[in-house]
Amino acid sequence: MTENITQFLPILFMLMLVAFVIFIVFFLSGHFNRTKRIEEKLDKALKEIAEKKEK
Repeated sequence: MTENITQFLPILFMLMLVAFVIFIVFFLSGHFNRTKRIEEKLDKALKEIAEKKEK
């Protein structure tokens, strides 16, 4: 019984590692999308302020 478990341990470890990497990639991509949206909002606000100053 213990021999079977030791055979599956590396496979389990690899699966956990893969799942962890995928989770990090999704988390980072979501984070970057949020910061990009915030930058777009800032750009829009700055443009509006610049337009108001010109008038």
